[in-house]
Amino acid sequence: MNQTTQPTIDLADDVALSDRIATFLSRETGDAIRVTQLTRFPVGFSWLTFAVTLEGFSSGASTRELILRLGPDYGLFAPYSAMPQVLAMQSLTGSAVPVPAAYWHSDDPSLLGAPFLFSERATGTAVIPWASASLKPLDDTYRLQLAEDFIAALAALHCTDWEKQPIAPMGEGATRENAAARELDFWQHEYERWAMRPYPLFEWGLRWLRRHEPVAPRLSIIHGDYRTGNFLEVDGRITSILDWELVHIGDPHDDLGWASLPMYMGGTKLVCRLIERERFFEAYQARVPFEVSMSAVTYYQALSLLKLAATHMAAARCFEDGRFNDMRMPAMGSQILPVLRQLEKAIESA
Repeated sequence: MNQTTQPTIDLADDVALSDRIATFLSRETGDAIRVTQLTRFPVGFSWLTFAVTLEGFSSGASTRELILRLGPDYGLFAPYSAMPQVLAMQSLTGSAVPVPAAYWHSDDPSLLGAPFLFSERATGTAVIPWASASLKPLDDTYRLQLAEDFIAALAALHCTDWEKQPIAPMGEGATRENAAARELDFWQHEYERWAMRPYPLFEWGLRWLRRHEPVAPRLSIIHGDYRTGNFLEVDGRITSILDWELVHIGDPHDDLGWASLPMYMGGTKLVCRLIERERFFEAYQARVPFEVSMSAVTYYQALSLLKLAATHMAAARCFEDGRFNDMRMPAMGSQILPVLRQLEKAIESA
């Protein structure tokens, strides 16, 4: 179907979106699919997420609950493609990394108004990653069970033989020597695209990172946003790792640096509110066949702060340009300078 066959759709119009979903899935399945419920989740700062209840399937259960993710053209990192997330989930289905099953997907905006993917609706709830006055410490048994699964899944992800999986094309051109440079190229481009004024501290940090690029011990699938808030759990066991939109092929230290950032400690001294820093790295090291370099972790913590600063710039720009009418966007923009100060301290400590 080409983009001229259907009019554009207002992604805020749930009735019109439900009609498009039913039309698309009916054509794909050959069944008369009906959307009986469409629930919009007020989470995330980028892709739109919906729970969709569907009826009319002729095989298996006639009623199904799926998750729909839409990448709107006004999002932080638009224009979007569903393919990286789909390839990651397809590559990890049935592995030791719990992921939702990926179903229908397309980058053609004429179908549902934006690039999209349908996936399994995983069970469980998300652990809050942020600190607040009402946030209570996690029960020790509960958090240590979560930490075990959190670390085991991360190690399994980094040990996946990705070159034999659907995600392999995403690694084209990647080497152990240029893994850091490729990430820096991406985030420098985002900075140049979104910054509303020069940030000398960002540019200084970028130059430092260019001069100190580590060689990766191996190339791995990198989640890109591995932390509490991006997994679901039931009774202290992780049921699914979510939000694969920043997935890429790179250095395993990338995820380690991101997960161990102070802002994900929730006011504690625990990595992602789950486990002491030393125990986190010891447990991860015991599960991987390569040596963890703490200097590389420090490097990727600095790079992670650079990424956060660029993301905050994108949020502020989207709001100022009228692309994303969400008050969380200017709130994120107010964090640009504090994050850049943390970046400066991280580099100085290195």
